[in-house]
Amino acid sequence: MKTKSKAATMFLMASILLVSSACSSGNETKSNQPSDSPSPSAASTEDNKETVATDGKKIKMRVITITTDENRNNIMEKFIKPNIAAALPNLEVEFEPGGGGEDMANKLKTLNSSGDMPDVFWSDAGFFTPLKNTGSILDLTPYISKDGFLDKYAVPDALKHVDNGIYSLSSGADTYFTPVIFYHKDMFEEAGVKVPTTFDELIQISKTLKSKGMVPAVTPGKDGWGPKLFMLQQMIQIGDPQAMADLVSNKTDFTNPSVKEGAARIETLVKEGVFPDGIANLDYGPAMEMFTSKKAAMLWMFTWELPNLAKDETVDFFPFPSASDKYDPAQTVQFWGSPVNGYAVNGKTEHPEEAVKLAEFLAMADALYFESTGAPISLQTGNQANNRSPLMQKFVDWYNPIPNKIASFALNSLDARTSAEMSTQGANLLTGEYAAEDFNAAMNKIWEENTWFNK
Repeated sequence: MKTKSKAATMFLMASILLVSSACSSGNETKSNQPSDSPSPSAASTEDNKETVATDGKKIKMRVITITTDENRNNIMEKFIKPNIAAALPNLEVEFEPGGGGEDMANKLKTLNSSGDMPDVFWSDAGFFTPLKNTGSILDLTPYISKDGFLDKYAVPDALKHVDNGIYSLSSGADTYFTPVIFYHKDMFEEAGVKVPTTFDELIQISKTLKSKGMVPAVTPGKDGWGPKLFMLQQMIQIGDPQAMADLVSNKTDFTNPSVKEGAARIETLVKEGVFPDGIANLDYGPAMEMFTSKKAAMLWMFTWELPNLAKDETVDFFPFPSASDKYDPAQTVQFWGSPVNGYAVNGKTEHPEEAVKLAEFLAMADALYFESTGAPISLQTGNQANNRSPLMQKFVDWYNPIPNKIASFALNSLDARTSAEMSTQGANLLTGEYAAEDFNAAMNKIWEENTWFNK
């Protein structure tokens, strides 16, 4: 396959973004929780005044949103619904839940095929290419440059796809999302275990936790969610960060010994009973409930759940422990996000200017929410940032200085077909009845046919 330098470029942009975003998050106030009736920033409201209708007729807009977790519910109920009528008085907006992951991908692919795409939708790297190829996703650059919305981003270039187009808008919080291991301090104390620093120690404390009648760790496994989005990457990375970076940028494949060892670690985790029985069929919500109700001692999850989990004083986190001396959690970390992830506009919408304004409003709602939790963002709201919780501050203090930030494999290296196969193979690996060597062989075959890097 042809090798490109896209991952390296994204890494550079994201690194700049982290510095700029961190520097812009001073001037903090006292509350670290979202208000029940927050108002949009003055800048956001002012920008949208030009969309007010003069003939009294409302333009109908259809939006498909991502609906995967409590954060998304809070954004909709506390930041979008209470403010959209005032911000966009000439629009009548119908919101349609899209779920996330493969559900969202399949939904939008079906709608695209039938010519029934919404005006605005949540874009994802996994289904971006087919939408772009059919003209179903709009290059926002001329619109957001003209109205000044692009100037609200700390690093505008971080929004650009490899073709220099801008196809989606987000809060910029994605770059700060990374997988970690959350744990209940009191459950660890009860079991007499300490935070592990090596993979072997992680296996050992899991055995101890299980012997005490506790589920050691939980993560969503249905449709291969965990393995695809972070688990394989983490298990490769903790042994050999360079091999993981090379896989993301298409400089190696699944025959690489370090890549094969990563898959083998997942097989080991399942067979050693680190996860609950039936992990391959465990969905996001039930996995979260197992941890928050203290049925599981650890939760393997992205830090987008940190604001909610920080409400429980027994919760803390630690980075994935090392499997070799090549990996140091203070030197290497995975970061979430892709330039094409966020609110996008249908390239065939009858009202492109109004749809772009709607996408801007939705991106700002995201920013206002994450800002209210103390999370760092790159889309500036014009408001003072709130105080961060101690757990969020601990995370930022650990995350910001890390020099080697590797882009997420799932968002930046897989075409739609490879992504779907990765989901299937990852779910198989979690059954405990599928060998890592079979996983690697199957993935290498599809990897050879991956078209992501041919663009």
